[in-house]
Amino acid sequence: MKKQTIFKKAALSIAAVALLAPFMPHIDKSGLTSNKAEAAATFPDIKDFKAEIDYLTGFEIIRGYPDGTFRPTASITRLDAVRMILREMEIVNPEAANPGFADMNSKMEGFAEVAKAVEIGFIDGKKTRDGKKVFDPKGQLTRAEMAKILTEAYALDANNKVEFVDVNMGHWANAYISRLATAKVTVGYPGGYFRPESSLERQHFAAFMARLLNPAKFQAGPVVIPPPKYPAPPTNTPGKYVDGILVVNKVYALPSTYNPGIIPVAQQGVNAMVSAAKSNGVYLSVISSYRSYSYQSTLYNNYVKRDGQAAADRYSARPGHSEHQTGLAFDFGGTNQNHWLESSFADTSEGKWLAANAHKYGFILRYPKGKESITGYMFEPWHFRYVGSGEAPKIKESGKTLEEYLNVRGS
Repeated sequence: MKKQTIFKKAALSIAAVALLAPFMPHIDKSGLTSNKAEAAATFPDIKDFKAEIDYLTGFEIIRGYPDGTFRPTASITRLDAVRMILREMEIVNPEAANPGFADMNSKMEGFAEVAKAVEIGFIDGKKTRDGKKVFDPKGQLTRAEMAKILTEAYALDANNKVEFVDVNMGHWANAYISRLATAKVTVGYPGGYFRPESSLERQHFAAFMARLLNPAKFQAGPVVIPPPKYPAPPTNTPGKYVDGILVVNKVYALPSTYNPGIIPVAQQGVNAMVSAAKSNGVYLSVISSYRSYSYQSTLYNNYVKRDGQAAADRYSARPGHSEHQTGLAFDFGGTNQNHWLESSFADTSEGKWLAANAHKYGFILRYPKGKESITGYMFEPWHFRYVGSGEAPKIKESGKTLEEYLNVRGS
């Protein structure tokens, strides 16, 4: 049963409203006479979205943990999201037919709430690879899933076709995300991103709900992103810069006199990344890092003598055109040296870990597979370039090479 809203569906008859009342969301709590919202006790661990969280706490939509905290930055689970919505609907003792989820039964915590949510119509679970229907109650709610749940629960039908860079027309949640943005519940992240697959923090879900329930008081604003943990390298060096990023490739070169050594912020990123990989049972080795102009000249000329210039140009940079001279590029290997500097490194546990996690530490895969015509170099799954954790996730998410991302020539 899909719910309608009293305040946004004004055409409903009195009789229809009476029939729907048990499942109707209480959209506009701003008009209630209760002072609960204003009297809500503040959780000691709240720093951001305090007004929104206090507001929902006052109506007992939010309940903290036994220790009196809210844990605002923890990811909200799918079950907790359902519970908050049901509390807002004032459904105290839910009863409904078994929804048939393989991972839940009537004896499990939250079963009744989930069953009721399915009956009302704002959740329908998901399917595993083997075709089983599950709800995943303790799973982290993604931003895309949040958009669907809130859109369905609060019947957000208006759709201005709001677009986000990382949500294409074929994305399963495209319409839900657009409707949420149309309702001015979200404006996304700077640069036009929504990050649909990212998990949602408890404080952010609270903010979204507060904006829905009292849009006059709470409005979406630009997302404030904390300073990157791994900052961008300095820009006071020679070379071609685009949007603050140093570009060194077959077109743009560095002078022979530029010998910076390894840039400290890049080394810090490497250290953190190697440590994180180790904690996951993955052991990375740095095979090569900074190279001087003269060293690169010797290296390149030796490759030319061995394989010819045309072949050497596919895998080795001419002097002045090597990213290694920037002090920002690193070649990685794993425990099996047979895969060092080979395309097969991509299929090793180390190669897979780097591909999935390097952006978190400010690194990008510099020469991706199938992009030789753009970068000028063959696929190098071992070569990673430091750009800082502010830009690295954006570049990875775009699926573009550095040249494509910055719109510069590469070869």
